[in-house]
Amino acid sequence: MIKRNQKRKRGASLVFSLFLMCFLTLISFSLVKLVNYESKNTLKQELSQQALYAAEAGVERKIAELKEEDTSDIALTNFVGSQYEVDVVSLGNDRYKIESTGYDPTKADVKEKRKISVVVYFSPATPEHALALGGQSEINSNITIYGTIKSNDRIIIGSNVTITESEPGKGDASIYTSYDGGVVPAIDIGGNFHVSVSGQYIKSRYNSGLAPDEHAPKSSDDTSQIYDEDNIWEKYNVTIVENDNSSDTDPVTIPSVDIGQLASNADYTVTPSNYTTIPELSDWTWDASDNVFELKSNETWDPNGKTFNFTEGIVIESNITVTGEGTVIVSSGSAKYGIELNSNIDGTYDGYARLNLIVSGGDWEEEDIRINSNIAIWGYIYGSSSSTINSNVNIKGILEVGDESEIKSNITITHDDDIPLDLPWTEGSAGEVQVVSWQEIKPD
Repeated sequence: MIKRNQKRKRGASLVFSLFLMCFLTLISFSLVKLVNYESKNTLKQELSQQALYAAEAGVERKIAELKEEDTSDIALTNFVGSQYEVDVVSLGNDRYKIESTGYDPTKADVKEKRKISVVVYFSPATPEHALALGGQSEINSNITIYGTIKSNDRIIIGSNVTITESEPGKGDASIYTSYDGGVVPAIDIGGNFHVSVSGQYIKSRYNSGLAPDEHAPKSSDDTSQIYDEDNIWEKYNVTIVENDNSSDTDPVTIPSVDIGQLASNADYTVTPSNYTTIPELSDWTWDASDNVFELKSNETWDPNGKTFNFTEGIVIESNITVTGEGTVIVSSGSAKYGIELNSNIDGTYDGYARLNLIVSGGDWEEEDIRINSNIAIWGYIYGSSSSTINSNVNIKGILEVGDESEIKSNITITHDDDIPLDLPWTEGSAGEVQVVSWQEIKPD
């Protein structure tokens, strides 16, 4: 009996031991599978995350390229052990859809891929030029330009003219013309011409069918497109490019502002019959004999942040102080000038009058715009036809002229992107970038 019980106990122990071994084996097997699964899942997550990083890098790169007006797709590109490629679709109205796909490790041997779809909006910014000139232009004597000059015609530079950067480190002191007509030089450089910052260019598209001729300014100038290079004092600061065919000498679009939109959204359309009802024009008069609105001498004027669309020409007389910001458009009329500024006109913004002055239409006996003497304007100035800036004038902002222009003597023009009010820019590098949507989508 005792022996039989002992055998039973030994048998139960064996069964229990076998069961325990099976259980431990099963547990071990499960743990191994779990560890393998977790390892594979961790690796998959890491590969997937790396593919996402690559896709995001493609989006960021494309946004940077769109700022430089590069709207092309991005071909397959390596990125930190992964790859990405980007498709770009223009949606119109300065909106773009960017679709970026990231692959890890490569597209050819893909283990994981992620795709991002982003819609961005670029609001056009203030153009980067100080001067944009549509017709033949004369920049006469004792003039300093802080910023780049762009032209669609010949540029005739007088004596003692300096071009330099608009602010330290910006390096915007170059001259470009798209002129390819029958008269040379395309850029006529007078005596004592200074380019006072390094790394600048003077480029002419004249004879652009020939191979571009890039060289340092010559002491003995044997080419006629840009002449006379020996008049450049700081030759080490300048590279000359004749027969240029780069985008630098593409025709400049003038004006840089959507004038139609600006005029249609004006606070007031000013006519001889309604100007007396406009509070900001209480000191203005209408001269029926000369067909102009006048702001008489020795007045203080506050435009009060408004935009005025005048249907006839205007004259701002002498000794005027402008205390607020404003935009003046002359869209029609017939007089001597579209806009005439006489003398001693300034304002309360560091001595400048904060005004945008625009002549977009009209039939003028002499010029669209005439700015005479001792005047300081901070804003955007545009004449659709010929314009003249006389003497002792300081302009801070942007000056654009659609046809012939003459900039006479003792004048300073400084590029500045702090233009009064919000103008609807159409040209210029992209300004503020707004992300309209950012989402991950299923890869193809």
